[in-house]
Amino acid sequence: MTGLWCLLCCLLQGLFVESTETVKPNIVYIMGDDLGWNDVGFHNPKVITPNINRLAAAGIELSSNYANPLCSASRSALLTGKNPSNNGFQHEVILAQSPTCLPLEHTTIGQHMQEAGYVTKMVGKWHMGYCIKDCLPKQRGFDEYRGMLGGSSDYFTWEESGVMLRYNNNTPHLPDVDKSLHETILDRRDAVEMILSHQGNPNPLFMMITPTAPHLPRQVTDGMFNVHDFLNASDPDQNERRKYLGLVSALDDLVGATLQALEDANMLSNTVIAFQSDNGGTSVAPYFAKSKGYGNNYPLRSSKGSVMEGGVRVPSIYLDPRLEKSTRGTKRDFLMHITDWLPTFLDLAGAEPPKNIDGLSQRINLGNSYQSADRYKVRDSYLVNLDTMDDNETVAECTNRDGAYRWKDWKLVYGVQSTWTLKENSPDDYRRPEESPELPSISGDSMVIGSGNATAVRGLFNIRDDPSETHNLYNKYPGLVSMMLDMLKKERERMVASVYRDTQGITDDNTSKVDGVYIPKFGYCNSTTDFPLEPNYPQCSQAAFYKIQNGK
Repeated sequence: MTGLWCLLCCLLQGLFVESTETVKPNIVYIMGDDLGWNDVGFHNPKVITPNINRLAAAGIELSSNYANPLCSASRSALLTGKNPSNNGFQHEVILAQSPTCLPLEHTTIGQHMQEAGYVTKMVGKWHMGYCIKDCLPKQRGFDEYRGMLGGSSDYFTWEESGVMLRYNNNTPHLPDVDKSLHETILDRRDAVEMILSHQGNPNPLFMMITPTAPHLPRQVTDGMFNVHDFLNASDPDQNERRKYLGLVSALDDLVGATLQALEDANMLSNTVIAFQSDNGGTSVAPYFAKSKGYGNNYPLRSSKGSVMEGGVRVPSIYLDPRLEKSTRGTKRDFLMHITDWLPTFLDLAGAEPPKNIDGLSQRINLGNSYQSADRYKVRDSYLVNLDTMDDNETVAECTNRDGAYRWKDWKLVYGVQSTWTLKENSPDDYRRPEESPELPSISGDSMVIGSGNATAVRGLFNIRDDPSETHNLYNKYPGLVSMMLDMLKKERERMVASVYRDTQGITDDNTSKVDGVYIPKFGYCNSTTDFPLEPNYPQCSQAAFYKIQNGK
């Protein structure tokens, strides 16, 4: 890897400067899965991620880049440039054998980049549905796809809920099904092969690399497990954290192999690279898991599935080798959301971003002349979350169930406690990582009002002054709360219905058995009836949005 780091050193020394705009850059986007704020070496020096660290040293850390609270929501936002409440993914995630997918009316980032003249490739987790072939990556804008169609699979059998979901384009990846090949190692191999096969192609490359690591289950090879060997395997918590960080090291190896392949293909000097997580690390146990998670977001509050900073503020890096030396290893705190990547990439490609999206091109903030005083110049607000369905997947009262909104330095949290997005006042809200018991403990003000069936959550935080969300200012600034509720109301009035559908389980209609392995049988849903893109529930349009439970 010596040659790679020589090239990165050249980047650090500013030997590559902004090139002519007539040459379209290759664009590679890398997304970790459930990677916590404190699970990367450039935030936590005890975590061993040399490749990700070097990427940060050669590029720009985006310290205020936000995703959505859950996997499917963030991926839908990335692919469409639309908030999940405007593309149907505002509630939960797509389950195995669920009769739904990303509505076909949406044009994806892959399709946009194809229209801009790019060769499009994808390796890794899809999690946008697979009940009909029209839902698959190959049909949604990617010339070549290799990866997992589902959301969480066994790392060695590639099965989710008993069904093998590893695919090459539209074909099940049966030849490699053996219990010795870790999924993340296969992702690494596929990413390298795809990049090297593009060498000499006159068209630029747009590639998404979205491995499942470090998402559950915590399954690692011996090599992965031994990377963080200072953690005591005989201690239950340290052992689980060590396995989790083993998956982080596998993700880091994938990043390093990707950079090396780009160099070997003579592409690295003209390749824009973006890296981030899809949501926060799982430190607070979600509803389906009785045990706690071992991702870590310290000092941010809460976890994956939450609208608090620990659920949505994610480690992020942007590297453009055409930028000046002064940008290397810097941080930029402009407000950015995952929906912004679609128009930003199109802008970099010299194409016009679509008008009917929520994302905004951040190209000006990613250039040479950024000033911190301009951090709200492109975007001064974003919708953190908006959901109206309750835990039984029925429409809740028309007041917002789980909502949060960011405006400039402020964040409003307004809803009720649910299993996913507002697990407020968990004992693990500010959990210290197992490798750092010396870190100071943090506690935050409660957001709960009322009791019993009238329990609600109300919070207002100044994120710039209080990034750990410890001081609830909801009752101190009623005028600001009212203004931000108005912003939530406007988002709610244009929200579409959720496309969430429960799993069907394994049936003769949705699966078939090949060589002793269950694989999906495409065609067990109907795009016009099972997941249409519909307006929000009409009975809610005139609802009393400002009703606050328990009379408060």
